[in-house]
Amino acid sequence: MKPDDELLKKKKKRPSRFVRFIFVMIFIIAIVSLIFYSVDNPGFIPSIKDKIVAFYTSNESAATDSSITSTSAESSSESVNSATPSDTVIENPTNNKFLLLWQKIISFVIKRAGKDADKFPDKLKIKVYFAGIGQHQEFVFEERTIFAGDPKIAVTNAVKELINGPSKSYHFPVIPPGTKLLGVDIYENFAKINFSQDFLQNSLESGILDEYVIYTIVNTVTEIPEIEGVIFLIEGMRIKLYGKVDLSIPAIRNEKYLNVETSDN
Repeated sequence: MKPDDELLKKKKKRPSRFVRFIFVMIFIIAIVSLIFYSVDNPGFIPSIKDKIVAFYTSNESAATDSSITSTSAESSSESVNSATPSDTVIENPTNNKFLLLWQKIISFVIKRAGKDADKFPDKLKIKVYFAGIGQHQEFVFEERTIFAGDPKIAVTNAVKELINGPSKSYHFPVIPPGTKLLGVDIYENFAKINFSQDFLQNSLESGILDEYVIYTIVNTVTEIPEIEGVIFLIEGMRIKLYGKVDLSIPAIRNEKYLNVETSDN
């Protein structure tokens, strides 16, 4: 044999990477298609399972009949007596594992679809609270539409609306001037709001105004779904007292200052 012939024999043709890639993509598309088909048709998996069980059961029955035909009457009787009851389903363990994996995949897809359905809204319409004119203690509010997408973004934009102040001449901001929002975090159902030092230094040191400052923020932020209270921080450090307002525990919504009829109209 010539050396060239031997070399050609050794060099077996292998499928190109592109061909392998195409086969892999076809396989993935087929699997994904079957998953979505199963989600839309819940009876698909049980139907496949029944067919597989019926196939193996029929094979078992055929094997039993053949055994009965080829053996003596005595051995036939023993075979019949030792046969599996008709109401017992004989299943292939490999098939069971495959079906279980398939059901887990479908369950995962359904759960993800449910999460997408419960997705946090991209925009929220909330009430932003300010102080009003006169002797009334109730806050006034202006309805604003803020960008959201998740609670952290929603809280950030709600606080920015408070810092920007009211649009009506008879509504008054109470957040100390110069206050900057340094950051927001969400801890369980509480918003951790981090302000600059101006939030303390420029406060008016008045008991009622201290409560106004805190609860215009808290009542505005708790307009956002999933937010139940606020933890206040200054330059990253938690504060436990603001004037006469106790902040050692998260501040929650205070209905005392709310009047549903007092709006921006």
